[in-house]
Parts: sequence; C-alpha cells; structure tokens
Amino acid sequence: MNHSDEFHKTKVTIFGAEYVLRSAESAQYTAEVSRFVDEKMNQIAEDTERFDTTRIALIAAFEIAHQIVRQRSQHREDRIRTAAAIKRLELHIEEVRSER
Repeated sequence: MNHSDEFHKTKVTIFGAEYVLRSAESAQYTAEVSRFVDEKMNQIAEDTERFDTTRIALIAAFEIAHQIVRQRSQHREDRIRTAAAIKRLELHIEEVRSER
C-alpha cells in the first residue's frame, strides 16, 4: 500500500453492487483490483447452483487467498533454487580460478 496520507475515493461495481472505496492507492489500481474481484465472483456464480452473495464472496476470497499463498510458496522455492544456483556458480568460478 502507498505510504501517502492522501486517500482517493473510487466508485466501483462488484457483483452488481456499487461501492465507493477509499484507498491510498490510485483510482486506476483500485478499479483494477475491483474488476478482478468482480470477475472472480461472477465466474464462481456461473458455476454455482445457488445464488447466495455471501457464499460466493467467501468462495472468491478463499480462491484469491489460495492463489496468493501458492504464489508466495512458488516465490520462496524460486529464491531457494536461485540461491543454490548462485552458490554452484560461485564454487565453479573458484575452481576455475584455482586451476590457473
């Protein structure tokens, strides 16, 4: 989140309901995030037999959180693999230098 003390109000529509969101982020960013949530909720509603907004919102929140947790885990694994590759490269460079 932006560390600015300035807040912006952005009018958005999520799952057919209009909201005015107050955020330190830009109106464009707030609208983009809102569109993402709206798309996720509409996607879930298409796959759900019962139309229960609260249930759809909860499933959307869970799926979004799942994506974030999975990406964080992947990021951690990538950092570990990168660190290991750097270490192997450093060892290889040291071997080549010592052969001179």
